[in-house]
Parts: sequence; C-alpha cells; structure tokens
Amino acid sequence: MTMKLEVNGVPYENFTAASCEVRLDTLSSSFSFEAVATAGAALPFKGGESCKVLVEDKTVLTGNIEVVDVSYDATNHNIFIQGRDKTGDLLDSTLDAISDIRAGISLKELIEKVLEQIGLKIDVIDNVNPPKFTEVEDIASPESGDNAFAFLEKYSRKRQVLLTSDADGNIVIDKNSGQIAQGGIQNILGASDNNVRSGNFIFDTTGRYRVYRFSSQLNPVSLFSAGVTDLASIVSQRGGVSDSEIRLGRQLILVSETPFSDEQCKKRSQWQADIQRGRGLTYAVTLDGYRVDLKNPNSDIWRTNRLYQITDDFLGKQQRMLSNSVTYSLSLDGGQQTSIGFVDENTYTLDLITPSTSDIASNII
Repeated sequence: MTMKLEVNGVPYENFTAASCEVRLDTLSSSFSFEAVATAGAALPFKGGESCKVLVEDKTVLTGNIEVVDVSYDATNHNIFIQGRDKTGDLLDSTLDAISDIRAGISLKELIEKVLEQIGLKIDVIDNVNPPKFTEVEDIASPESGDNAFAFLEKYSRKRQVLLTSDADGNIVIDKNSGQIAQGGIQNILGASDNNVRSGNFIFDTTGRYRVYRFSSQLNPVSLFSAGVTDLASIVSQRGGVSDSEIRLGRQLILVSETPFSDEQCKKRSQWQADIQRGRGLTYAVTLDGYRVDLKNPNSDIWRTNRLYQITDDFLGKQQRMLSNSVTYSLSLDGGQQTSIGFVDENTYTLDLITPSTSDIASNII
C-alpha cells in the first residue's frame, strides 16, 4: 500500500504523515505531507513546484505545492508541505470585465472564458451538458475585482450543477453520477470480515426547512426581447417547494443572484431543499488501506461520487449512500487509512424531495 508525492516527475515516499482530501461539493482538492530529514541534507522542496499525489499508483490529485514549512535543530529537519490541485488558482483569482459574454453561451464556454482571462490552462469537462443561458436570463459579465470562482458558482447554481475537479486538476461540471460501485461498508455485529475501523452518523435537521421559496426580479429588457411584457412578471418571479418531513414553522426565503423565471425559481428551490436535506444526513467511516477490497490488489481505490452499499448493524442502516468526500491518509501510528463521508444517495439530484402537487402549489407565492 503506497501513498506518494510526485514533484516535477520525481516520486517521493516514506513520509511520516500524509493526507489528501477529495470532495464532491468543493472545487479544489487539497493535500499535506510531513517528513523528517537528516541534518545537512538538501531541502528537496522550495514551494511552487507542480506535483501529483498518487494512491496505490493511481493519480488522485494534480496541482502545486503552496506551503513549505521547515523547523530544525542540530540533528533533524521537520518538513511540512501542503497544496491544492490546479483549480486552487481559480479560487484565489479575481477578474476584470469580460466583454464578449452574451446570451447563447453555455456554462462550459463561460468557464473557459474565465480561465482564458486569468491564464489558467486547464480543461473543462462537462458531464451534465445543461441548457445554454438565454437572453431572458440576463447573463452578465463580471465586475472588475469579482472573485473568479464566485462568479462562476452563481451560474452553476442556476443550472443546479456542481463545479468540482478531477484527478488531473481539470474543472468538472457534474452532478450525482448514480454510479453503483463495487464493494461497500460493512459493520455486522459478530462478523469477522467487517471493514469499518470507526464510524459516525449524524441526523441534523437544524439546516432543513418545511418551506423553501425562491424569488427573482427579471430584467425588463430581456423580457421585452423574449416577448413578455406583463408587469407582474417583470416585478417578481417566485417558486417554492415543501419538505414534508420537517415540521411547520420553518421557512427559508432565497433571493436570486441573477434573474430567474417562475419555473427556474421552483427548480432552484428544489435544488436548495435537496442540498439541505443531503447535508443533514451524514455518515462517515474510517477504513484500513485505500482499496475497496484489501485482498484484491487489482480492486479500485475508494472514490467520490459513487454509490456504495452500507450495511451497519450498530446504526441499523442497510442502504446505498453517495460518497461525498474521500480522505486518503497515512501516519506512523495509524498506518494507511481511508476516511469516507457519505450523504443520501439522491443528493445533488432534483429527485430527492418529491412533494405532492398541492404542496408545491401551496408554496408558490
């Protein structure tokens, strides 16, 4: 079992501790490595180098070393390095105005224009192919000084998709893959082949609401161009949904970052309800090793955006859940471990809450 850091094509291992976290619901993956060097040895890392993190010889992150922290005495050097994948530069960068953003552009094309302006040479992989933005939706250029990712994220939310990254550091437009993976999590009382080292389950309703309403003002010029001139439509567009599992008296009102139609408001409300519910039900486990089947050297490593079967007698759970985060780690005392965070299998889809027609109607303003 191995976990390596490859810097400018040269692999390094035998670290005293290491960690690499890959998440489905955040853009950039991150890593950290710790080592002890003998006094007098040259420091191999300066900071800023391109690198890869490999787990069982499979690349899980491609990015850059961003921090090198060295402490030393007469006999030893303690080296701590950390960084993120290539998309970290998008998170940090701010934009100037982009003049050629107009209706008929896709989310992928919009991301590519932003990447071109900041000079970030990574690919955009579209696994969803959401509809292009129309004139009615009033797509707009960023203001000078806008954060690059924040600008893109508001349009990704409009299309109810995730912006995440892959192992090569590219941006991925994604959603719940629905892919059922081999292997699973097992914690059966009395069984000798359980793979759960430790676990945690949280059912938290504090972030969930009975009613989700979303409202938006539309650009009059866009509406006239689309042939819509009704004053009420110009003033306000609204839509809502209900989560029947939550008690009455809990309401979340959302205001659009950009213009929406009634139907878009309803979909955006549904997306928010799905996200809130998914985040309120979390299950996390820590396992030995990095592979799904430790007895099979050819089995895949644990990955995000996969549906794994959960069988846990202690929690009374027997269902599929979606892997939302995977952290590969090693340490001198704990060895090689994988920590996985799971959410409801329907999170990041538009199908999680299916309210009745009357529920939807009663919550549309």
